Amino acid sequence: MLVSLISHLAMYPQFVIEVIYFGIISVIVAFIVAFYILTQRGGREVEADGGHEGRAGMEKGERNWMLFLFSVALIGNILFLSPILPSARNALYEPKPATTITIYVKNYSFQLPETPIIIPANTPVEFVVISEDLVYGFGIFRKDGSMVFQMQVVPKPYVNRIVWVFEEPGAYDIRSTEYSGPQHPWMFVPDAIIVEGGKS
Repeated sequence: MLVSLISHLAMYPQFVIEVIYFGIISVIVAFIVAFYILTQRGGREVEADGGHEGRAGMEKGERNWMLFLFSVALIGNILFLSPILPSARNALYEPKPATTITIYVKNYSFQLPETPIIIPANTPVEFVVISEDLVYGFGIFRKDGSMVFQMQVVPKPYVNRIVWVFEEPGAYDIRSTEYSGPQHPWMFVPDAIIVEGGKS
């Protein structure tokens, strides 16, 4: 049972990383809250060295600084997980992807399942990009050169995933957005994706 669980988790290393990340965040939050409560309880007048009376616990400035850092960490995590960001919105808040497109990258070349890839507009699509050798970038660009989205493609065993909803029909190019070596500039596939339907 345990071996089966470990082998299953090994297939999804990013899931394990996310669990560890949220575990660490939870421990840090619990520590900050406990530390704050304990120092508040210790906030009574005590006799310090030299016979002077001092106050145990955190000073006002220290407490304000701790609360500021805690707020920055909390707000930062909320923003990065909020539907404000399209990547988070498409991955966490949209319905399950209607289709999954798996693309392999090896020896400075994108290996597409078909050319072009036909995608319906306004439909959640999951891109799974797997590198066989190097760290690449996977970027989708409009014909005017503006970028729709991009992600870093880390080699196996990591499986790189992103869910996206194309709202505008048309042709899109794929290019690498991460310098991976001397052949990087030629990692370009024109009209790799055709989005059909949607706004005309």
